[in-house]
Amino acid sequence: MTPVSSSVINKAGRNALVTSLTVCCGFAVCWTPSEVLFLLGYVGYPVDYTSWYYHFNVVLTFINSCINPFIYAAKYREFQQAVRRLWSTVNQQQSQVAAIA
Repeated sequence: MTPVSSSVINKAGRNALVTSLTVCCGFAVCWTPSEVLFLLGYVGYPVDYTSWYYHFNVVLTFINSCINPFIYAAKYREFQQAVRRLWSTVNQQQSQVAAIA
């Protein structure tokens, strides 16, 4: 293997590791409060399933289903470049509208 391809593989491996750790941290943050609540209920602690905390946990677990695509998109360089181009186009159009008004 050439040094160039070895460094590309190392960079890709680090990128995959960071992305995987980010996804795992997101999973832990979103699911841990809910699982702790259910564990407390299982061992006999009185849990109010109508409280704001329970509903917050439900929403948090649903959010976990939505965050993974954003994590992957944030790590994808071409996506980042497209977002920058989009924002610069929007800013230019707003500047042109403001200059006319």
